[in-house]
Amino acid sequence: MNISSDVLDKLEFGKVLQLIIKYSSTEGGKTGLQNLVPYKKAADAENEGKYVTEAKEILIRNDNPPLEFIPNVEESIFKSRIDGAVLDAKKILEIYRLAVISRALFQYLKNNRDSAPSLFALGKDLLVDKLFEHNIRKVVGENGEIPDNASIKLREIRSEIRSKKDELVRSVNRIMKSLEDKDIVREDYLTLRDGRMVIPVKVEHKRHLRGFIHSESSTGQTVYIEPEETLELNNDIVTLSFAEKREIERLLKELTKMIGGLSGRLLASYASVSHLDGVFARAKYSVEINGSFPETSHDKPFVMKDARHPLLLKKYGKSETVPLDLEISEDRVVVITGPNAGGKTVVLKTIGLLVLMVQSGIHIPANPDSNFRFFDDVLLDIGDQQSIEDDLSTFSSHLSNINKIMSTAGTDSLVLLDEIGTGTDPAEGSALAAAVLVALRDSDSTVFATTHHGSLKLIANDMKGFENAAMEFDNEQLKPTYKFKQGIPGSSYAFEIAKRIGLDEKFLRVAESYLDADKHKIETFLVEVETKAQQLEAKLKKLEIENTRLNGLSNLYQQNIEKLNAEKKEILKKAKKEADEYIKGINSRVEKVIKDLKETRADSAVIKESKKIINSIKEKNKDIAPVEVDTESEKHDFKVGERAAIKNTETAGQILELNTDKGRAVLQVGMLKIQAKISELVTAKDKKEKYVSPAIHNVSMSAADYRIDIRGERADEAEFKVVKFIDNAYTAGLERIEILHGKGTGALKKMVKDILKKHERVKNFYFAPLELGGDGITIAELN
Repeated sequence: MNISSDVLDKLEFGKVLQLIIKYSSTEGGKTGLQNLVPYKKAADAENEGKYVTEAKEILIRNDNPPLEFIPNVEESIFKSRIDGAVLDAKKILEIYRLAVISRALFQYLKNNRDSAPSLFALGKDLLVDKLFEHNIRKVVGENGEIPDNASIKLREIRSEIRSKKDELVRSVNRIMKSLEDKDIVREDYLTLRDGRMVIPVKVEHKRHLRGFIHSESSTGQTVYIEPEETLELNNDIVTLSFAEKREIERLLKELTKMIGGLSGRLLASYASVSHLDGVFARAKYSVEINGSFPETSHDKPFVMKDARHPLLLKKYGKSETVPLDLEISEDRVVVITGPNAGGKTVVLKTIGLLVLMVQSGIHIPANPDSNFRFFDDVLLDIGDQQSIEDDLSTFSSHLSNINKIMSTAGTDSLVLLDEIGTGTDPAEGSALAAAVLVALRDSDSTVFATTHHGSLKLIANDMKGFENAAMEFDNEQLKPTYKFKQGIPGSSYAFEIAKRIGLDEKFLRVAESYLDADKHKIETFLVEVETKAQQLEAKLKKLEIENTRLNGLSNLYQQNIEKLNAEKKEILKKAKKEADEYIKGINSRVEKVIKDLKETRADSAVIKESKKIINSIKEKNKDIAPVEVDTESEKHDFKVGERAAIKNTETAGQILELNTDKGRAVLQVGMLKIQAKISELVTAKDKKEKYVSPAIHNVSMSAADYRIDIRGERADEAEFKVVKFIDNAYTAGLERIEILHGKGTGALKKMVKDILKKHERVKNFYFAPLELGGDGITIAELN
């Protein structure tokens, strides 16, 4: 099923394509993007998304593809198949440029085949034929001219033409010189008429020069005469010019025939270059929006994380655009309520547009952990549907459109309904809206509907398959936050907004008196619920920040313990080696003493005394025994709930988890959860648990603290500083930080990468642009 052009237009899909088209180079690439529509099969969209991802990875390395402007050459290639056809030099030169770019692009993809295997496979149809290129360049110059050496015959013809022209010029100049004194010549220059050299003569003296009159000036005062004696030379030059044209035509005809023979491969290559140009244009757009391609699994919930509307992102920037987060699993009908101008319609358009982009193989401005479903159809009812031609009111037109949607919608349909049930009596409109949503639920469609009808909030709360959602409103500042909240309905905040814009308190009290009492209670209750939800969310945010900080410290603490244990083992090994060598040295000295005594034939009394000395040395060094490094842990079958300590440390606590397959355990040490190897555990005995204060640390950072400089430091020493810096930055609410580690040996760069890769509050990280420090600075974006 095709998604209708009306849906594409209303969701402004074409405007997104225009943002991408500016990055394309070829006419075919631009045309392909202009005509891009969502794919019918999920596999096709996923493949396109994969191509764009690989292209983006290459671009990030500042390795741009060798793409240049190529006009549409398909018509010229088709023409070359016609027997006897002749393409002009300009058209042949365009095909030559296609061949050159095709070969360069093939080599480019080959050089990047390890990181972009799918793209390399996509370029299998690219033409690589240096002989073809050589044959064209031999005949057609860089600017489309035909050089003398295109053929031997052409060189000879042009040489003879030049010789004849030189002779003609000398003859005409001689005639001109003879006529100068007689004031017969009008101007002192030669000119051409019909390709023949003539002399401008005053009309009253035309009888004084024998020859052929070609034409006269517009005033009739000058006639242009070809002298009789140069007639033959002019004839020769004209004849040679005809021969030159025939030779050039013959050469172009041969090239045209050669192109015709390769027409199939050339057309395939043109299509491949155009496709790749479109892929790289989408990749450049992805770099611009920091985009990604989500998962597209039907077995997982439909999830959008940190998603933004592409056009709002372009207009306002990331920091000024509110992200959208949602998750749809079993409840597939979402009723969105909230104040006017609170962003409900924007939510619908964001969902619809991002779905269209994903199904067209375009990266979207959203977290890569998002998961989209592939929809066969996107159906919507957004905006004023009034039709003058069909004599339909807004309400009638909405109903007509919704009727079409209900007859079309199925399991794999996405339905977007804006302000459902408006335009008529509220009670009747609400009833109709409820029936429509129930019918769409029964068809298993995924539905997002905005409304102001309070009864729909209750239906969404009570009925299976429905879910409430709301656009958040700041009740203190009386303005929308544009944040989408799932699970709770929202108030319309009509009286709050009226109060904000200055309506009289007395007037508002009168208005409230006309409001249905139950409805007023519900709206008041919703306002209170939303206010409390915002307060709880703020508290949860603080707890998450503290939990992140503690996890970071816990991980760093565990790493330091493992590092100290490794260093201890290394020291023991070194001590054992030194002790063994020392004892070996003593034994050697003793044996040497004995040997020397024997060689000098010392008497037995001297030998006996020497042995006493040797035994004395051994007695004094008896404590230096070979050091045995204990690499085996204390044998003990630990159980969950038992107290244990980490060997050679003061850290002890209760065992929360045991994974004997991986040899890992989790200890509760005060407020911290610490991972340790089972082999490093010993029985805690009577050790007291070291209590860690649960107090929340308030960290503040100035705008200048977004960067840390660890250049010149040892990687193991700078590790703690980096972890602490990230935690403090997150606590302070920074969204972007910079870590200046320099290039050097790469140890600091690797350490920073390893920390950022594992840190749960780091959303994305990458090197700075080349002009701002390149890979000497890592930029990280925090959640």
